[in-house]
Amino acid sequence: MKTALTTPVNSNQTTQTSQLIPVSSTSLEKPSTWMRDGYSPTEIILAMAILTSLSIGGIATVIVAITGLVKTLVPVMVRPTSEKTK
Repeated sequence: MKTALTTPVNSNQTTQTSQLIPVSSTSLEKPSTWMRDGYSPTEIILAMAILTSLSIGGIATVIVAITGLVKTLVPVMVRPTSEKTK
């Protein structure tokens, strides 16, 4: 007697296919390379923060100096002319 194993085929069965997508290999440099070559993202952000704060400080100094100059010159310019001739 010969026996055979049969599996019933489901008519609703669907076949799924999958496609392998190759991952683009981006070469990330080591942080030690960034530090050695001087273009570390952290270094760039820190340098920009320092330069921004220095430029803001410089602008504030100029504004304070101009304000002091105006406070000094305005009273002299507003004085009545009769006081100047005495």
